[in-house]
Amino acid sequence: MFNKTILPLFLVTFLCAGAPPERDLSNPLPNWVDPARETAVSSDKIFVNRLRTPTPSGFRIPAEYEPVGAVVLGWAGYTDMLSSVARAAAGSGANVLAVWGPQSISGVPAENYTPVNLSIDTVWVRDYGPFGLTGPGRLGIVDSIYRHYNYRPDDDALPVNLGRLMSVDVFGVPVILDGGNIMFDSYGNLFMTKRTYLWNSNMSQERVDAALKEYFKVKNVYAFDYAGYPGQPKDGTGHIDMFMKLLNDHTVLIALADTEPFKSNSEAALAWFQNRRAPDGQPYKVITVKGWDNYGTWYTYTNSLIVNNTVIMPSYRGKAAEEAAAIAAYREGMPGVNVVPVNSDSSIRAGGSIHCVTQTIPVLPGKSGAADYAGEVKEAAAPVSPALDQLLEMSSK
Repeated sequence: MFNKTILPLFLVTFLCAGAPPERDLSNPLPNWVDPARETAVSSDKIFVNRLRTPTPSGFRIPAEYEPVGAVVLGWAGYTDMLSSVARAAAGSGANVLAVWGPQSISGVPAENYTPVNLSIDTVWVRDYGPFGLTGPGRLGIVDSIYRHYNYRPDDDALPVNLGRLMSVDVFGVPVILDGGNIMFDSYGNLFMTKRTYLWNSNMSQERVDAALKEYFKVKNVYAFDYAGYPGQPKDGTGHIDMFMKLLNDHTVLIALADTEPFKSNSEAALAWFQNRRAPDGQPYKVITVKGWDNYGTWYTYTNSLIVNNTVIMPSYRGKAAEEAAAIAAYREGMPGVNVVPVNSDSSIRAGGSIHCVTQTIPVLPGKSGAADYAGEVKEAAAPVSPALDQLLEMSSK
């Protein structure tokens, strides 16, 4: 378990010193850009980092259902929901790293909580936050180009800034990629929607796949349609976590709907898994759960977070029967799992739920505690700011 009591004193002080500045948390920015409140920054201020060397051999990206050491939250709105998530994550044995967070959260033990005094723009840490890797005796981070890099530079900067504080090597994949749109199993398979290709239309699909394989150390990339493909996504994001979730290496949960385009999109995903065997040789077990569209908002139970043996699941008011069925679906797919529903009515109308506001950092095999995460701050991971067009020009060659 991640225990900050054994962090080096200077790092604890740096992470926790000072209260975050006063800011309005009552009207958080949505998952998409809000032109009324956001303006693009000039190209010379765009934070693109990146240590552009490929991820070294020996690293791997774990599945979400593998052991989790820490859950990262971005404290920029929906604080009641985030507090509930933090309590459930801490109860599962994970440490909670709250970026821009308060000094404490009611119900979260101090030994399981670390406020991180770094600036961010939005709550959607899944999309811009660090992708944690495990390597030979150490951790690593893959840092993609956040889709809203030119509107939300502090969000885009978080993986490198957090990597510096934790003394974790950061590898900058030259691909525009939101974290809600990638999902992994433990065999090195990456699942996403084709929206990633649309965001990176200056590159061939083969080049995008090659970059994802090189940096995430995966073997295969499987791309699905999203509801509304190839146009604007009807679920607000076009992310895979809005209609699909792997529960283990051979079990997938898919949200089915009665209305189009959600109905056809989910049925196509369901057929894909039903016609294949999982990498462990077993036929895929496909479990379905209800999803629905209501006045332009897509409601789904697949946008959950798995933290060790706990599923933190979205909950919506007035949907007791649907929620009970969703809990039963998770328990069927993950026998013995603890399911914690957390109300997500406010955030889902802004384009996301539990998965969208959380990111995980894995536990190193055979180790536990903050020593896996902390150490000397490495100058090699210091931010740099090349122009984005130069980065993309280089990556497309």
